[in-house]
Amino acid sequence: MFINGNVKDFDMWHKVFIKFKPRLKEMGVTVTSIYREIDNHQSLTVVHEFLLKEDAIKYVNNAEMKEVRKQAGVLAAPKIWYTEMLSSERW
Repeated sequence: MFINGNVKDFDMWHKVFIKFKPRLKEMGVTVTSIYREIDNHQSLTVVHEFLLKEDAIKYVNNAEMKEVRKQAGVLAAPKIWYTEMLSSERW
């Protein structure tokens, strides 16, 4: 699952993210990657991997997540899309 959005302040967002990390595992997240635009540090893309799409949907619709996004300074509803990994390679 990819989540793309803008935050008020990256450092503030990241502190909330670190504090919330233990809950991610409880909610079914198996891997997380964070990407930030090089020229716009307020624009983030977070990749969460789940074993089941249903867990990802529950995560997105969880009322707790909406409150956490607010605390973290997420500026608007993020764009979210569900994907499946077909391949991953490092060079």
